[in-house]
Amino acid sequence: MKGVLELLALSLFAPGIALARPQCKTSPMDTSWPSLDEWRSLNASIDGTLIRTAPAASACYPGNPFNVSNSCDDVRKNWVYEEYQAALPEGIDSPMYANNSCLPPGVSGYSPHKGCVVGGSPSYIVEAATEHQVAVAVAWATERNIRVVVKGTGHDYSGRSSGAYALSIWTHTLRNIEYHPQWRLPDGNGTENAIVTGSGNTWSVLYGFANQHNRTVVGGGDHSVGLGGYLQGGGHGPLSSQFGLGADQILQATVVTTDGRVLTANNVQNRDLFWAIKGGGAGQYGIVTEYVLKSHPAPSSVVTGSLSVYGARNTSADDAWSAVTAVLSSIPDLMDSLPLAGTITVAAGTYGKSMVGANYTVPGAVIAPSFYGYNMTETQLHTILQSLATKAIAATNRTGSIIATPGAIESHPSFLAFFNSTNSSPSATVSSSLMSSRLLGRAELTDLPMPDLKRHLQNFVEGENGSMLLFGLQGGRGPRTVPSHLRGAVNPVWRSIYTHVLSFGAPINATGVPSVELPKAGRWSEAHREAYWRVWAPDTGAYMNEANSFNTHWKKDFYGVYYEELLGIKMKYDPSESLFVRNGVGSDRWEYDLDTGLLCRVD
Repeated sequence: MKGVLELLALSLFAPGIALARPQCKTSPMDTSWPSLDEWRSLNASIDGTLIRTAPAASACYPGNPFNVSNSCDDVRKNWVYEEYQAALPEGIDSPMYANNSCLPPGVSGYSPHKGCVVGGSPSYIVEAATEHQVAVAVAWATERNIRVVVKGTGHDYSGRSSGAYALSIWTHTLRNIEYHPQWRLPDGNGTENAIVTGSGNTWSVLYGFANQHNRTVVGGGDHSVGLGGYLQGGGHGPLSSQFGLGADQILQATVVTTDGRVLTANNVQNRDLFWAIKGGGAGQYGIVTEYVLKSHPAPSSVVTGSLSVYGARNTSADDAWSAVTAVLSSIPDLMDSLPLAGTITVAAGTYGKSMVGANYTVPGAVIAPSFYGYNMTETQLHTILQSLATKAIAATNRTGSIIATPGAIESHPSFLAFFNSTNSSPSATVSSSLMSSRLLGRAELTDLPMPDLKRHLQNFVEGENGSMLLFGLQGGRGPRTVPSHLRGAVNPVWRSIYTHVLSFGAPINATGVPSVELPKAGRWSEAHREAYWRVWAPDTGAYMNEANSFNTHWKKDFYGVYYEELLGIKMKYDPSESLFVRNGVGSDRWEYDLDTGLLCRVD
């Protein structure tokens, strides 16, 4: 098989054939692939920070083919945790996108016939400690037509921080952090309370650091999430409904371009690049090594509470659905009037039954809001929950047909205490299921006739089309009221929506061939998810960091009206197209073959 691949790769560049074959990024099957001496020379020029990829699970295979120091027991025990993958040079949360290369026995996707190979992981990794090391490495790779990928934590649902035959820039050691209560704005018009941070930090670190100064930042809801992919993809989280998206908080960034330049990007210098990295997609325009982020006064308290609404045993499905739609349609008004965030789950069938602990199959569907309120009292949150319960019960004309059960209300003395309470255990990597998502606003939730809202929900949570929707309350007045000069390339539909809605359920045969199973699941999602979204919300889009990577309308849904402008910026700062990610700007010019690892032009 290896010989066949070598012949294939060589034929792509052979005289007389090159015009008939697409141009490809350099791979080890090419004569132009750097020799070991060249790699050693690169390593010396970047202070010994180059790592030759050696999969951790090699310890679980006969003879330990990559001679790793890990123990197999340790690898198997920790493999499913995000923090463990983040700490591995080649680790990612979605190994199917790396062709399930070298998995430990017993984990999802393991097949004894595949063996242990580097496969879809990068060939070499730079554990960069300085921007100079990044600049030297990416310029070296670009000169040799080698693909470049960027990894912070590997917390990515589409495998964008990995790629076969690539040089990976691993930013996790770029962890400088400073507090500047009067950071001078680049245009000279005043100062801003800001935090300067290396791109290798995680949000849990930033939350803790900001809390020391009675401040906070807009970041992710999971302690393992890093800065780069989150911020450059838009970035929603617990505080985005109050202060705007993560990308809106970037005041300045240091960016290394693929030709080795180190640029300062802000609203004065390299303004187009600055605009692009503020929500126009990660790992596409350059490698960000440092951010200056706007900070905010920390909430003095956070209160949390929940409600479960469902039909009694003899309630009709129609009455149960009336209660669900009554609650859901109220959310935009609630978010406009109160400092409220959280999630709302709508589920049917076994999911709904298990959510409320019923000993019967609940009719219709269940809706379960889980709120957190900032600078709010327990009494205020109780009143909100009670008003929703009253609205749900009043949606039918039959006494006793709807059960509305409030959960315990808890108070947290700070945002940091609240965040830590929701991250008390390690986070698991993604399961073998393809997600789909949509951004929904008032037009899709409140202004729709209730029968239409009910029908759209049923398409997702009833029957073979799924069983659960998760509504994240991350939009509303926060993103809507961000001043225009702070807005970047985030899909502008974020400015008018209230919820980011996730749907799961696209089945994937994890032990099958990834190049077959992933597109197969994508086709299922296209038919049973995206088609329904386009009827329900034809004019919105999806959050690119948590979406169906096989969405055929990805340009419109992920980038909106900014796609063509972003493509021009991409070609200005990365004309070699060294940076390639799935669904990235300009990625349709290329085809990545997951089986051979070749990345080749198609136009």
